Amino acid sequence: MKKIPYILISTGDPAGVGPEITIKTIRSFVTSRVKLIPAGDFNLLNEANALCGSSHAFPLVKLNSLDDIKDISSNNEILHIPLPSEIQKRQVSAKAGEYTYNLLKTCSSLCLKGFASAMVTGPINKEALKMAGYEGGHTEILKDFAGITSIDTIFCIENLKIFFLSRHLPLKDAISLIKKENILKALINIDNQMKNLGYKKPLIGLPGLNPHSGDGGLFGREEIEEMIPAVKEAKQKGINVEGPVGADSIYHLGIKGRFDAILSLYHDQGHIASKTYDFYKTVTMTAGLPYIRTSVDHGTGFDIAWKGKANQESLIKALELAVELVRKKEKPVYTKYHSEG
Repeated sequence: MKKIPYILISTGDPAGVGPEITIKTIRSFVTSRVKLIPAGDFNLLNEANALCGSSHAFPLVKLNSLDDIKDISSNNEILHIPLPSEIQKRQVSAKAGEYTYNLLKTCSSLCLKGFASAMVTGPINKEALKMAGYEGGHTEILKDFAGITSIDTIFCIENLKIFFLSRHLPLKDAISLIKKENILKALINIDNQMKNLGYKKPLIGLPGLNPHSGDGGLFGREEIEEMIPAVKEAKQKGINVEGPVGADSIYHLGIKGRFDAILSLYHDQGHIASKTYDFYKTVTMTAGLPYIRTSVDHGTGFDIAWKGKANQESLIKALELAVELVRKKEKPVYTKYHSEG
């Protein structure tokens, strides 16, 4: 049998839009290059399938393990990860958080063992995870499952890649990390990561922190004292970097093709720019895991969940990116899952 990669779709928090956008995506996504395998509660996904139109036109098939796969070309075979008890839709709950964690654990394990080449993740709710006793979001949880110390979250919008100097910190704490050594380390890492993605000499943009990039010290000295020295040293190391460039223009320039990558100085700087440009076409990828992981870049949408109103475009973009990255990867993939023990 011809080898074909498996891509798992973790359907995310069951109370949110994840199940619905998963069904809408697999109903329309066409590719002969990978096998898509949604992972989630089969009964819940059947309910979402009915919500999205006639379920008779797209019947789902339950897989209790990957051993049960029968049709490599189909998108409708669901890896059943059962909900232990009923959850309240459109609400934050510890039960949903616990299920989300276990769903990610199952998908991560299959990827780490090489039975799947990639994972595409639906939206999760950090408050629900915390109620269940787990800290952090996808990045922190998947990093812990993999037993590694550092991974990078990369935003992808059009052909632009956005990296982050820091994430999920209060703004005052994020600003305190804008130091020459931190910026230089980040620029070196971006250069390496972009080369791993196939860019021979990526052009990296560094945005300013202050209005007009400080305007020569009139509106702050971070650019003069920390950022410009970091850029100079990075250039001496052969890194192709420009900046600081005003944050009010650099992301526009990047999306138009001026830069291959941009280092966002704090969480919302890159988020606001990319999501304002196109909320549903912004997707996330994670660099540093031993498998490919991409994700939607929106939340659980409790206000519209389970009403048939959710937009699946971000999940489709995340899948398209995963397919592209999987096809570039050279390590072997599998068509048959072999149970251990």
